[in-house]
Amino acid sequence: MNGGSTAALGIWWMALAGVAVVVRLLSPGILEGGDGVQHFQIAYYAWKHPELLLHHWGKPLFTLFASPFAQLGHWGMTLFNALCFVVTCWAADGLLRRAGMVARWLFAPALLLVPVYGTMVLAGMTEVFFAMLALLVLRALFNERYVAAMIIVSFMPFARPEYIAFAPFAMGCVVWKRHWRALPFVLTGHVVYGIIGGIVFGDALWAFHHDPYQGADGIYGRGPLSHFSDHLQNIYGAPFPWVLGIALVAGCFLWTRQRDDRPMLVSLLVLAVLPSLAILVVHSVLWWQGWKGSLGLFRVLATTAPLLVLAALWPAVRVGGVLLRTTVGRAVALLIGGGLYMHWAVASFLFEQPLPVVPFTYDRFIRNVGEHVGRIKGQYTRVVFYHPQVAYYAVVDPYNATQVKQGSGPDASRAGHGLEPGDLLVWDAHFGPNEGHTPLEGLLADPELELLEMMIPDEGIKVLGGRPFEAYLFTRRPAHRREEHATLAYPDTGLPFALPHRLDTLPCANDGPGWCFGGGEFPLELSGFPLHAPDLLYVDITVSGQVAWNGDVAGNAELVFAEENSAGRMMYWAEPLRNGGFSYRYRIPMRGSDERNKVYVWNRSGLEFRLTDFRVESTRVFRGQ
Repeated sequence: MNGGSTAALGIWWMALAGVAVVVRLLSPGILEGGDGVQHFQIAYYAWKHPELLLHHWGKPLFTLFASPFAQLGHWGMTLFNALCFVVTCWAADGLLRRAGMVARWLFAPALLLVPVYGTMVLAGMTEVFFAMLALLVLRALFNERYVAAMIIVSFMPFARPEYIAFAPFAMGCVVWKRHWRALPFVLTGHVVYGIIGGIVFGDALWAFHHDPYQGADGIYGRGPLSHFSDHLQNIYGAPFPWVLGIALVAGCFLWTRQRDDRPMLVSLLVLAVLPSLAILVVHSVLWWQGWKGSLGLFRVLATTAPLLVLAALWPAVRVGGVLLRTTVGRAVALLIGGGLYMHWAVASFLFEQPLPVVPFTYDRFIRNVGEHVGRIKGQYTRVVFYHPQVAYYAVVDPYNATQVKQGSGPDASRAGHGLEPGDLLVWDAHFGPNEGHTPLEGLLADPELELLEMMIPDEGIKVLGGRPFEAYLFTRRPAHRREEHATLAYPDTGLPFALPHRLDTLPCANDGPGWCFGGGEFPLELSGFPLHAPDLLYVDITVSGQVAWNGDVAGNAELVFAEENSAGRMMYWAEPLRNGGFSYRYRIPMRGSDERNKVYVWNRSGLEFRLTDFRVESTRVFRGQ
């Protein structure tokens, strides 16, 4: 009977894993386009460049196991993580048997519907692999296979850095059980990788000397200590904190009424709850202090999801088995309680991550940039890039140094920033000035770099550092550019508008400067910005002024730059208008002669306001002398 139920559970786990893979295959977009794409590229090209099997940031153990699946394409990473999910369910099942069949059947869907975990399965990220290792350690300890547990723990540093918060509890369990002979095996992973690193790098301690989480403090910033705890519902799903609360009450009940359950409750507390709490605390402190390149990403807590689901499900379901003595009662409880939970969990998951995954503005833009580079790469000797998705969509091997180079910092001391003639440099506003440490201003000022073109998304968005998302393509040859500056509107000095315009002004309450606007939805509009001319590269448009809302309540309005052509909207960029001064820059590449544009105020609130010191300036940048 037990063998039959285990086989049925295996089919159930595989079916759920299959759903995740199908969702990935049906999704036009991908999750985690930055780090996720890099992990895929490292795993995919590891067979061609074996040194990538020791890529510290890529997580060597993850790369080793994921690389065969990466050969299938990016969706193969989802397949790999789906199989990790199955192994995780198998490992947890060994601990859930005393809790009963209901717990064994509920574990898999409950885990997959934890938003931070399910999305990482789809994204093919490393957190799911690490979580699997953690559950394998728990099962090994539960089965008193202490040497096996320590060997698995020994390799966890090469899967993810969260081992630092998990390993002490597993080692403490072995010490508590007095299995001293098992403890030395916790060095197995470091010995194995130390020997390999000694051969490859000549440094047996390379894992310590090549820490990839250094030097990013000034890039990613820091945040509040409560960053993760404030978003537990977003991370684990809205119903999960309630289940944890029920589990706490159930655990107290079982402790007092079911003495035989005490060892399991202690094990769950020490090996599941406390490590999860430790990982939460470590990441909270790192983000609070801005250490170790922490970006405050929720996804890191996917490492704890199986531990917490196990710790919550075991007492919550076990207490039902104790209180409900009849099969009918248990079945009714399962149908009602389990059904309500699954309905709520599905709704919560889809609220955090709608499915299938669709590409948003950011993803569409970087894909356009990468595909454009793919079309023109044959004209250049080498492609130098910063954003990993550029290489991904351009279909180039980012580790082939003769054809491709990933930018790693400015080299302004050398002509052309160190580029060679024939290089194509693809600078993006996200990775370029941050991970790449290359400011755009230095590239534009370098006389040995020619700007070929710039690209912008179809909707204005800002990336890390508050910069507008843009891409610039350069090559190494003498640059010849000229600029034309113009003031297109400066009414406060009596200068006329140099553009078609529309103003819906009202008499001001006094004779002060500026214009007064009523509650009209679109009270101001300027159109016909000159974005088409021979040899034009781009146009910088700066709109500035002072806004004062009438009354004590500030209104809700936006300054919008919009473009359209015969096919519809091309670009839309909105910036807020609050009390006080504003200055917004819109940098637009050359457009066709049939495309229309305008800057307008969208007054959403319908409240009156005064606009003073209004000024519109443009700088047009051309190729040539």
